[in-house]
Amino acid sequence: MPTRIAATSQTCVPNSKLRRSLRPCKILLVLAFGMLAGCSNLHVPDVQIVSRADWAGADDVPMMERFVEHAPDRLTIHHAGVVDDGSVAGDEKMRRLFNFSVKQRPWGDVPYHFVIDRTGCIREGRDMIYAPDTNTSYDVDSHICICVNGDLTKQPLMENQYRSLVDLLVKLAADLDVPNDRIAGHKDYAPGETTCPGVLENYIENGWLIEDMENVRAGKPYEFRESQYVSSESKK
Repeated sequence: MPTRIAATSQTCVPNSKLRRSLRPCKILLVLAFGMLAGCSNLHVPDVQIVSRADWAGADDVPMMERFVEHAPDRLTIHHAGVVDDGSVAGDEKMRRLFNFSVKQRPWGDVPYHFVIDRTGCIREGRDMIYAPDTNTSYDVDSHICICVNGDLTKQPLMENQYRSLVDLLVKLAADLDVPNDRIAGHKDYAPGETTCPGVLENYIENGWLIEDMENVRAGKPYEFRESQYVSSESKK
């Protein structure tokens, strides 16, 4: 099943497949899991991703001395927290995020491993063998971080974004052998510090995200549910 990427004036050209940047022991686990998945008819989507090489400029070189290696075992969902009106092309947004990260923050690269723009196009961020970065206090070791662009406390989640997120999560969970109970939102690890990932937290708390992932794994279609952001304080 191909990844659903909306056709827009900004063409998303996914020139590379998801790269498995794993340590040898993890590779063995992935191979074993893949064999089991094949026996159980688990469907893993063919996710299309724009490689770092395709969006980065000549000067967008990661600062390796700032990286910390880790062994990924969980998937964490973010939103950018910045309103995205579509006026800046996806590649340019990535370059701006890189410059912000290395010049205004003590980070070695963009803080996320993957970024999904408002059209549903997925771009590769930092290499998965390195831990992400955060403005909050949680321990980022072992986290693979996926950012969905936009301020999802103010803007609606786009259907193409969500479908790309679900497919990517299914793919990463299969490749890294991540169980459903290790898929969560940023605020689940930093309660009281952030509202991230905005309305996506509704999909996590209501069980919709895992339900839709299970449908993809079974090769079944699912309907996109629209939801509005409601702060945790308002729910009390």
